[in-house]
Amino acid sequence: MKRFFLLILITIASLTAFSQHTVVKGKVTDIATGETLPMATVHYVSNGQTYGTTTDINGNYRLESDKIFDYVTFQFAGYKPYTVEINRFTTQTINAKLESEVVSLPKAEVKAKRRIKERYKRKGNPAVELIKKVHKNAERNSLTGFDYYQYDEYSKLEMGPSNLSDSLANKRFMRSISFVCDNIIPSELTGRNYLSMYFVETLSKTYYRKNPRVLTIEVTDTKDVLLSKFLDFNSMESIIDNWIGFVDVYQRNVRLFNNEYTSPMSPVAIAFYHYYIVDTVDYDNENCIVLAFTPSNQMDLGLCGSLWITNDSSYMVKKVQLQLPKQSGTNFVEAMMFEQEYEKVDSVMFPTRYSLVADLFYLGLAIHGKRSGVYSNIEINKPMPDDFYVGKTEKTRSKNFYEHRNDDAYWEARRTDSLSEHERRIAEDNEKLKKVWTFRLISESIFAIGYNYIDCGPIDIGPIYNMLSHNEIEGWRLRFGAKTNTRFHKHIFLEGFLAYGTYDEKPKFRSQVMYSFNDKVNNQWEFPMNLLTMSYEHNTDIPGRDIFGFNFKNEYDALGRSLNRQANTRMVFNDKLKLMYDYEFQYQIGVKLFAEYQEQRSLGDMTYQTVGGKVYNPFTTNSVGFEVRYAHNERVQQIHQYRYPLATSVAPVFTIGYTYGGNILGSDYEYHKIQGMFSKRWFLSVLGIADIKISCGTIIGDVPFPLLFVHRGNQELYFDESGFNLMNYNEFVSQYYIQGIFDYTFNGFLLNRVPLLGKLKLREVFSLKSVWGEVSSSCNPANGNPKLFIFPTGPNGESQTYTLEDKPYIEGSIGIANIFSILRIDYVRRFNYLDHPDVDEWGIFFSLKVKF
Repeated sequence: MKRFFLLILITIASLTAFSQHTVVKGKVTDIATGETLPMATVHYVSNGQTYGTTTDINGNYRLESDKIFDYVTFQFAGYKPYTVEINRFTTQTINAKLESEVVSLPKAEVKAKRRIKERYKRKGNPAVELIKKVHKNAERNSLTGFDYYQYDEYSKLEMGPSNLSDSLANKRFMRSISFVCDNIIPSELTGRNYLSMYFVETLSKTYYRKNPRVLTIEVTDTKDVLLSKFLDFNSMESIIDNWIGFVDVYQRNVRLFNNEYTSPMSPVAIAFYHYYIVDTVDYDNENCIVLAFTPSNQMDLGLCGSLWITNDSSYMVKKVQLQLPKQSGTNFVEAMMFEQEYEKVDSVMFPTRYSLVADLFYLGLAIHGKRSGVYSNIEINKPMPDDFYVGKTEKTRSKNFYEHRNDDAYWEARRTDSLSEHERRIAEDNEKLKKVWTFRLISESIFAIGYNYIDCGPIDIGPIYNMLSHNEIEGWRLRFGAKTNTRFHKHIFLEGFLAYGTYDEKPKFRSQVMYSFNDKVNNQWEFPMNLLTMSYEHNTDIPGRDIFGFNFKNEYDALGRSLNRQANTRMVFNDKLKLMYDYEFQYQIGVKLFAEYQEQRSLGDMTYQTVGGKVYNPFTTNSVGFEVRYAHNERVQQIHQYRYPLATSVAPVFTIGYTYGGNILGSDYEYHKIQGMFSKRWFLSVLGIADIKISCGTIIGDVPFPLLFVHRGNQELYFDESGFNLMNYNEFVSQYYIQGIFDYTFNGFLLNRVPLLGKLKLREVFSLKSVWGEVSSSCNPANGNPKLFIFPTGPNGESQTYTLEDKPYIEGSIGIANIFSILRIDYVRRFNYLDHPDVDEWGIFFSLKVKF
């Protein structure tokens, strides 16, 4: 009988315990679109403590507990929190539909009692106290706390169009390429069908030394699957690295999508993020506290996600999940999920695996991308010889990094992460696609728009945006250009154009031959250059367009630059023969040597007449010189010969140059020219980005105004970031000068806090520009030197070229960027020299820029 009653008692206790177990499960979606919300937090409060979980990548969740609670709250960045009442000690399904902050009425599939949203508090918040402890221990847990470390990395990346219809295979135009439909799969984030058409694998080695600090990555091997030569690894590498580089949440900022986001473990993160403890879980033999975070303002350039923190006194990060808030100020990214896992190495958690999945969408164009990597052969505090670290840059390539691109056995032996069947098919399908002429026509048309050249095998036709333009001297300018690539020759490259003006009816041309001493993959300008160039140009130009130390397009004859705020009737015609040699060291020191012969003729209202009455048409100069540029760890994107600093490049850039104009070979003047330039970018966390450019120069010798520093004016409506937008062409010249340009981008820090404007993702921009110079009495024609040219004058004889002895020229601008994600509008105001003829006190300018 005692045994019987004991059995009954145990049974009742078991049933009671079972009946006190609460299970809540379901899916969390967007009420308007029905899209699932991965990494949404689902939590409850019991006895003053918060517990919970997060939804998986498909928006599903399951919450189990034996604690007593009556309400469950659903939260996701950019959405209104939603709380529902649940039934205790039962299993129930709650599919919550969350409402965006911009939607008025929330809905859910179950009836619920709304709870008043509690104001977030940092004081006394256990989640905030936890992140403070994590930050306090960051130095000993971070990789940068080691004196040395090194590891190998294998990474793979795939990209391709998405938002593909399920019935795509049945379309008539798909009949010739229907085989690719078998490799179309749905996105893990949005469910949109996508087809990968670009795939690259990379092997690299990373080395770190703490003091003096060196962090260098050597790319040892690359294997890529290409649809176009414009997507080669050299062109794409910087884009890929700034899409997803090495993520270390212990640092102040996390670099993703060419932006710097405030890390959830940054010293300023507590003021920028809201933190919540949502769960305590066992993960990979570690008991961890799941700490969720989201930006205080959903429109800011911030992240949301979760940190898995070890539940012990070490407070180490075991796992990281990052994503963008739904209303994030980041452009084009529809959805993103980044995950990074850590394993214990020498008592410290070391990242061993990462993955990034992203869906990009703009104006109907959708792209799916995925990058993953595995770290192996990790070694802590085992230094290389001291001379190994000397002169190392942030990233280098082995000389033969492309050598094994077609060796499948080589890659099979070195992959530390296997390829899926989907990934293996990408190369096979792409080889078939290249043989279909209709597909090639469409794809090359798209690449021509993006890269400004038409791929014609060994010859590239372009630049296509310069084929038609207009100006007051030439009228409609027609231009046809072409260049060769490595399919033509590995070392010899040809480039040139023919142009014709409908007003002046004069032909123009440029011919150029280049010899690269290095083997190149696609073009002669790939880093590092070892390039000898000879060119001859018979062409028009605008004085002051050539800016020392700036590597960007200075050609004026693009169609988009034909819209002017004022007519330009003063140009020059150059006959220029130039010999130039460019050499770049691996640690990003570039040296340029040049020799030039030039005959220059005035056009339009400009005349080259001396004070003594002699007219030069042309006048002749000869010059030799050099330029040295140093930009340690600069990050750039290279498109043909132009290199554009990436938004995340903060490397200071120093440039110095010297030119000697010799009185030889019929040269009319002798002079010495010296110039210097410094530029730097600063990331100020959530406050934005600041850029400064300072340049200066001097000329020794008595020279006419075309050989002085003609300051860069702008009479176009297109905003010139490196010039003075309300300064007319040829308005100011200097023999000695110093110039400063300051730009500040707030990244929406102000406008995101204005009701109704925040959802537009607008970004505030501000700039201040000034130049101060002087012309000595011996170079000023007003003092009667008979060898000098008279400054250009207007129709009534008034001077239209001036010096800057009295005061510096100053202009400033305020603007709104990111309109429709690509358009920038600036209001520019000129602060002085307003009494000059034909000047504008203010103006409205536009520019286009694609930026995440």
